Amino acid sequence: MSRGHRAVPHIAGIAVEAWADTREECLAEAVQALVENFADVGDAVPDDSIVIVSAEETDEALLLDVLDEAIYQVEACRRVAVDVSVDERTKATAGQVEVRLATVPVATVDRVGPVPKAVAVRHLRFGKTDGVWQAHVNVDV
Repeated sequence: MSRGHRAVPHIAGIAVEAWADTREECLAEAVQALVENFADVGDAVPDDSIVIVSAEETDEALLLDVLDEAIYQVEACRRVAVDVSVDERTKATAGQVEVRLATVPVATVDRVGPVPKAVAVRHLRFGKTDGVWQAHVNVDV
């Protein structure tokens, strides 16, 4: 199965959809779809990263955490996520997920649309269906 993403217009914003064979790849695709709606990152090479450690009990809550952080990075830190990596924690921190957003300064990318304001919790879906991980989320812009 291939992986991919898209964003389509939705009332007051966009609907982000992503799919992949693994949860980690699908999460990365969702972030990429979100970013592509407001920035053309081209071949930007990350010069910094932030780590999100999440102990959320549901996959939907993890997706919400990561997309919220991607939006926060743009608004508060003037950084854009250009790559995502996900690692499950083990041993004493079992159940936690570590997500690393590799970032670049906003000034180094081309703006192509308005920066998202918030992720809507309503209608958020993230899970495995028919052997494929799928994400769907509405985003206010």
